[in-house]
Amino acid sequence: MPQDATAYFQQLSGKLQQLSRLQEQLLKDNEKLRQEAASLRGAAKASQAEIAGLKEQVAALQTATGHVDEASRKDFEKRINQYLRDIDKVIAHLNTA
Repeated sequence: MPQDATAYFQQLSGKLQQLSRLQEQLLKDNEKLRQEAASLRGAAKASQAEIAGLKEQVAALQTATGHVDEASRKDFEKRINQYLRDIDKVIAHLNTA
């Protein structure tokens, strides 16, 4: 019986060591995946910003060339007016500072 118990505890110890190594590897993999996910989120955000800029360029070019429908023209005018209001707010803020 003592030999059986010793063998059992040795097996148990071996399995615990194996689980410990596996846990360490999983923690490393998890951290690597978290970093990769953060990197991909940053790249996606940059891509979205680039797309928004390109959409604005397309709208400006369409407006400049006269190839724009009424709804797009009104949307473009709204954006321009919003930019002007933002600029006016910044100027007013700078004058008060």
